[in-house]
Amino acid sequence: MKKIFFAFVSLSLLFIMISCDKELPYPINEVKKGVVIDVSRVPGTDGVLSDGITSGNYKITLIIPENQGDYSIMKNAQLIAVLQDVNGKMSSKVVKDNITQFPQEIDLSMTDVYSKFGQKAPALGQILYFTVDVVMNDGSIIPGWTEYAGFNNVSFGGWMINGRPYSSNVRYSVACPWSKDPVSGTFIGTFTCDESSSYGTDSYTVTLSHNPNLPADKDIPIGVTAANLYGIDITPVSPNIWGPTNEVITVWINSENLTLVIPNQDTGDKYSTGAAILWYNAKDMSVSTCSNTIKFTVQPYIPGVGGWNPFTFTIHP
Repeated sequence: MKKIFFAFVSLSLLFIMISCDKELPYPINEVKKGVVIDVSRVPGTDGVLSDGITSGNYKITLIIPENQGDYSIMKNAQLIAVLQDVNGKMSSKVVKDNITQFPQEIDLSMTDVYSKFGQKAPALGQILYFTVDVVMNDGSIIPGWTEYAGFNNVSFGGWMINGRPYSSNVRYSVACPWSKDPVSGTFIGTFTCDESSSYGTDSYTVTLSHNPNLPADKDIPIGVTAANLYGIDITPVSPNIWGPTNEVITVWINSENLTLVIPNQDTGDKYSTGAAILWYNAKDMSVSTCSNTIKFTVQPYIPGVGGWNPFTFTIHP
């Protein structure tokens, strides 16, 4: 961790010097204003898809956050479905157009959605997302997803909507059956972790074991039922690049919709001031019960001070 600490100091100084240069070119006139729209699954509705089945209770809600302020620059929104196939290739289709009322609850017909992609029903290994395009008064479109940039507005994750973080999209996995047995379950045993960050890449063996405890109440997101959480300890975490004192990081699978809950966790390391360094602000989280893969990105961070560049961990058989 020491070499990363020194790199952090150097980068901080570089950032300060760059920030003081008022002559740097910035195409402010080319910045396109948009509107942030929250897309979330209605609590209690189905959170996963099943192979070959289109029936079910699938509903999402579109909300324009109060933080947005005046959104008169927007003409309407379009609900977009983004389908990721078993090979990871993604494509999108418009599901509903001319949305002008917010908040709005939308009842999804998976038969209709899949027909737009020329398919009859979900297939194992697919992931179906829903997001929104924003159509401006001048006719231009701010896409909610593009093939090259991914999902838009993910940086607004710090905004709170009805007590939960802002959501730029809703994700439905086509789930394979998986075992929650604490000894021989699907996500128990020896796996491989592929690690990547600006400090280097690594691949090493990790042990996954069941953690029967739940996150602290404050760390369970709004709308998540604690009884649906399945805890997993991953050991070790970044043994060769960061080398934290605490070798374990804990993640919870939400079996209701196959998402991950990863609260901020102590790395066991201290900053020069004695402040704790945390694994912080988990994002880009996903779990696949078909490939038995867990993926997430976290940042070493000192609350109220700052942090280092993020680390991405992909755990697979």
